Amino acid sequence: MNFSAFARDNLSLILIAAVALLTLFLARDYLFIAIFALSIAVVCMPLHRRLIRTMPVWISAGTITTLITGAVVGIGVAVVVVLLSDIEYLLSILRVMADTLFRILGTAGGDAAGNVAGALGSMITAAFPKFVITFAELVPALIIDIILFYALLYSFIALGDRIWGDIWSVLPENAKENVGLMASKTKDILYSLYIVHVIISILTFFLAYGFFLLLGYGHEMFYAMLCAVFALIPFLGPVMILIFVGLYSLCIGDWRGVFLICTVGYFLLCVVTDIILRPKLTGKRVQIRPMLMFIGFFGGAMIMGLLGFVLGPVLLVLGITGYEIFFKEMRRMKTPEPADAE
Repeated sequence: MNFSAFARDNLSLILIAAVALLTLFLARDYLFIAIFALSIAVVCMPLHRRLIRTMPVWISAGTITTLITGAVVGIGVAVVVVLLSDIEYLLSILRVMADTLFRILGTAGGDAAGNVAGALGSMITAAFPKFVITFAELVPALIIDIILFYALLYSFIALGDRIWGDIWSVLPENAKENVGLMASKTKDILYSLYIVHVIISILTFFLAYGFFLLLGYGHEMFYAMLCAVFALIPFLGPVMILIFVGLYSLCIGDWRGVFLICTVGYFLLCVVTDIILRPKLTGKRVQIRPMLMFIGFFGGAMIMGLLGFVLGPVLLVLGITGYEIFFKEMRRMKTPEPADAE
């Protein structure tokens, strides 16, 4: 069949594909929100199916969407409030570190180092109001993003079964088994990703609070919140906070603090959470080795940025599943049918 005949017979499908591609291109800046909403909707579908047994679809979808959006926004606001409330403390740490740095570099006398450090601190303090203004200017766009996320999440939850049913109905019978397997693996990895991320972040918060209470620097809530936020970045989260606090401990000559950070802090906030629990909890559900999950997290993040933290492991799981399906189909093709054997 030549191209003109194909275009004539499938003009409507070509137009639909063109519209879809154009929409994706124009909405590329919001692709992260769409994928984020879709992935959460997949995880929430089992709960939605239970709820619609006793309530209308729109109430179930609206309840789940409101709870999730409220939780995400509430946690985000809490994080910002806690971090901003200790901004002066953070600036004082930076001044101490700058003072030590200039002393090490051989600046003539502590006064000169103090003056430079003070100037640096003043610059940061002066720049902070500009940062606040810039952040305030982003609030309208942030509100639009939240509304878009809410609408997309609600739509995916409310229409998810219908959309999947339509896709399933047009699949060839010989492809349904493999497509169903890939869909099941995708659902499992998304469930593991979100549940494990939340569990690890909450656990890191409490472990960090206890550790910094032991460390004795005060501002335990500030440090615990930072570690919990950074714990959402697998394998590179709390260790960044520990390095920062470790440098501060060196600057003030607190060797006890350095020892605690390198031993107790690293073990609790990095080894237990990131190296032991996260890969095992994530890989257990989909039966993937922790090292492969490690590659999925970092490879996805390096290639796709924030999207990679979700799409990286998902694509890795789909790739492994596709590998298994390929060789299963190849072996099936080589095995003669009973009729042919006769």
